[in-house]
Amino acid sequence: MNNRSYRPVGPDPRSRRTPGTGAGYPPGVSEPGAAPAPPGGAVRLLRRPLLLLAAVAVAFLALGLRQAWSDAPTYDEPIYLSSGVTALTFHDLRLNPEQPPLAKAVAALPVLAARPVVPRGPAWDSADEHAYSVAFVQAQLQAGRLRLEVFLARLVPLLEAVGVAFVLYALCTRLFARRCGLLAGVVWLVDPFVLGLGHLDGVDLPLTLATVLVSWAVLEVLREPGRRQLAVAGLACAGAVLAKDDGVLVALSAGAVVVAAGWRTAGWRVLGRLGLMAVVAWAAVWLCYLALDPATVRHLAVLPEPFLIGVRYLGSHDTVGAPAYLLGSSWVGGRWWYWPVSLVVKVPILTVALLLVGPLGLRLVGRTARRETLAVAVVPGVVLAVFTAVSPKDVGLRYLLPVLALWVVVASPAALIAGRTAVRVALAAVVAVAAVTVAWSLPDSLAFVNPPFTPAYRSVSNSDVDWGQGFWLLRSWSAGRRPWVAYFGQGLGPADVAGARSMLTDVPGVAPTVVVPARALTGWVAVSATALTSNNAAQLSYLRAYCPVGVLGGSILLYRFATPPTPTAGPAVPTAVCPGAFSHRVTG
Repeated sequence: MNNRSYRPVGPDPRSRRTPGTGAGYPPGVSEPGAAPAPPGGAVRLLRRPLLLLAAVAVAFLALGLRQAWSDAPTYDEPIYLSSGVTALTFHDLRLNPEQPPLAKAVAALPVLAARPVVPRGPAWDSADEHAYSVAFVQAQLQAGRLRLEVFLARLVPLLEAVGVAFVLYALCTRLFARRCGLLAGVVWLVDPFVLGLGHLDGVDLPLTLATVLVSWAVLEVLREPGRRQLAVAGLACAGAVLAKDDGVLVALSAGAVVVAAGWRTAGWRVLGRLGLMAVVAWAAVWLCYLALDPATVRHLAVLPEPFLIGVRYLGSHDTVGAPAYLLGSSWVGGRWWYWPVSLVVKVPILTVALLLVGPLGLRLVGRTARRETLAVAVVPGVVLAVFTAVSPKDVGLRYLLPVLALWVVVASPAALIAGRTAVRVALAAVVAVAAVTVAWSLPDSLAFVNPPFTPAYRSVSNSDVDWGQGFWLLRSWSAGRRPWVAYFGQGLGPADVAGARSMLTDVPGVAPTVVVPARALTGWVAVSATALTSNNAAQLSYLRAYCPVGVLGGSILLYRFATPPTPTAGPAVPTAVCPGAFSHRVTG
């Protein structure tokens, strides 16, 4: 669209907003026909919200750093850590077929300062990511560097989580008003779900940052489709493609929005804009792969060969159903209702209410702002949500993290309703309760669920409660107890716990199965929540009939048997913790 037909949006004249304070105009410039804005007022309004958001960000970082040190490597982190380090040191991307590589490599940059041990051997020669991640973790453990290196790898995701908050501030300020931007940034940071994922080395958070950056860049293109704006949008799209496989959908959505928005005024010329974005994105993707693995140039194709191999791998791997559990139901594959129900369980209830009610504030903005919100937030959000809902892997709400960030954008106009005292108090209450909820979730934010669904291990599974983060706690607790252990993790296991005995097979890359019968269990037993309700739900059914005597980190259940448990199948939902020194059967 040209500048004459697509100008920055100001406040809707029918709204109650003060003229001249809408987003989209330079400081001191009002909407045509409105009263002039007070000189310097915009600068003062800008400075204060940013300072407040910065203060919340500092608190978020402090809490995240604490948990980044205390939590053990989660299930995927050994693979991400080893593949990121080898990409930077060996310049070889064949180890991890789950492309793209950028997020893993960037997170591994601080790890190089700890001089990690980078082993070779059969696992490296065969490019077996599971076996190599075990060898890599064991090498760091023996060198006494594992905990430090995992902590260093988590610094980048923490900064990315904070980066999402500031991009949300910029995007919502540009679309609506500064108070909308402040509300969006703060709501994002005071969510224990975000804190729980934000201190882990993963790919969902980098994709979220890339997604909101694409939305911001596309908004700039819609308002002024110049070469600079198109080039920036192309770079943002490349960042999404290089962050995670879903990023391709983000980039395609951005291209479709640019074409659809510009077709009426520019006609076929809009394809030139799309072409510039595509060329910049394509070049950036190639440069990233060549920097990480120069040998990629030997296999010239439209896209780098490792990327194409990764697409084929994910096309087969991600279409296979995975074990899932939610509120007493367990299954293999996908259920569309898993995602909205998980949202209610994992995200603070008042935040969910804000997400549902907040979009009503869009009626207070101009028609152009509504169209822009539809283009840059709703379209990519719906595309990602539908793609996730049809996926057969219901293993955690983390897959919807980019969708939640875009939803916050759509809900941020709730701040525009705050002209009345009651509404202001309500919004302040949402933020305050969310902040208290974050504090309450400590020190195990990953295992947080809303109070009606506690304890978390009875309601959710996998990365929503137990992703293997409790290993350090398990190791400390096990001293002198010689427990039987069914641990859900990768790279570490009962063999790394003095005196522990494994209940599961331990073959890298192979789903563990229970090999110890119930009649052999006496004394202490430690079982990961994911093994109990999801991955080994049928084999460990009898344990769900017995009450645990304790829980480690909200994710590992502790049992103690004076006599072996009865192998009779138990209920779908694990029993709550019972008082006393020994576990006993609660249900028949």
